[in-house]
Amino acid sequence: MDDGKVMKGSSGQPAPLVADDATFSRLVATLDGVQRIALDTEAASFHRYVDRVYLIQVSTDGETFLIDPLAVQNLDPIGRWLADSRVEVVFHDADYDLRILDRDFGFRATTLFDTRVAAQLAGEPAVGLGALLLKYFGVRLNKKLQRADWSRRPLTTEMLIYAADDTRFLPALRDTLEEQLEAMGRLSWAQEEFRRLEEIRWTAPAGNDEEAYLRIRGAKAIRSPRTRAVLRALHNWRDETARARDQAPFRVAGNDTLLAIARAVPTNMAALAATPAVAATTVKRHGEAILAAVSQALALPEQDLPAIPQRVRPPPDPSYDQRLERLKRLRNDRAASIDMDPGLLCPNGTLQALARGLPTTAAELELIPELRTWQREVLGDEDILETLKS
Repeated sequence: MDDGKVMKGSSGQPAPLVADDATFSRLVATLDGVQRIALDTEAASFHRYVDRVYLIQVSTDGETFLIDPLAVQNLDPIGRWLADSRVEVVFHDADYDLRILDRDFGFRATTLFDTRVAAQLAGEPAVGLGALLLKYFGVRLNKKLQRADWSRRPLTTEMLIYAADDTRFLPALRDTLEEQLEAMGRLSWAQEEFRRLEEIRWTAPAGNDEEAYLRIRGAKAIRSPRTRAVLRALHNWRDETARARDQAPFRVAGNDTLLAIARAVPTNMAALAATPAVAATTVKRHGEAILAAVSQALALPEQDLPAIPQRVRPPPDPSYDQRLERLKRLRNDRAASIDMDPGLLCPNGTLQALARGLPTTAAELELIPELRTWQREVLGDEDILETLKS
């Protein structure tokens, strides 16, 4: 396709920034009765400790608007659009957007279309928005701002163009993908996935804060309890500093830096400065606080040193393993027959739920919450049940 082809509302054009309540009210009035909108959000987790929605993009079939949630006080109309079953809301990769819209505003979707999910089920080899827009419309997206700081104000013209391009083409892309899915007999598959997405809610990260340091890659491989204590103290220091500055933690000190300090256990500035992976700027800015954290960990009594939590593993079950392997073979064969990635057709987690649940009838298959109706259509109820009892 000609890369120079440009659609109405083409890439490279800024969109109006709605940054006050009066302008937002007028926008809401102009969109009254619209049957579909495309929507996206921009956050700043790469820059801020406390992530939140910093920009909301809204497109109709012909216009695009950028809404500043830091300036507009009452965003409830957006929630009403999402909740109105008569308004289809088009996203690309809706999962995270739906979670943070629920988290920050309590907004939840009722009728949606996800172009990423649609592209996956249509067998697209590349499902990123940039790849799809280039393929179908010859539009090249600017990727330079993928990790831009959307909390900054004022937003630059380049940022406004980038943000607008995330939604201005979604209605047309949605129509293109729907046509493909309809022709392939897979539109109902996508619609089932969309209904599942409508149930998404924000959930706080799981895990004990005392064990958060263990999420650092390499932490669980540390054998010395004293070294783990140093790493935990450093992790806590970094978290407190990042919170106070509202910075992403890695911007205070990276994981590799924390691990290097924990292993070296420096007790003075010279030793800290000589520690590999510790930048001179880190020593200058945070040296005293880092050494205080190390000292605190070294002073802990033995009984207070952290241990690696031991997770109880279930006893081996050869029959379960055999059922799972048979299900994988069935899944892989069916995926090959329809030219679909096996993990997309039926993820291993779903196969594991089947192997554990051991349904013996079609009615019992319906009780496996991970299993989609369209997956049962492809795999075949009788074949699933026969595979489980073989």
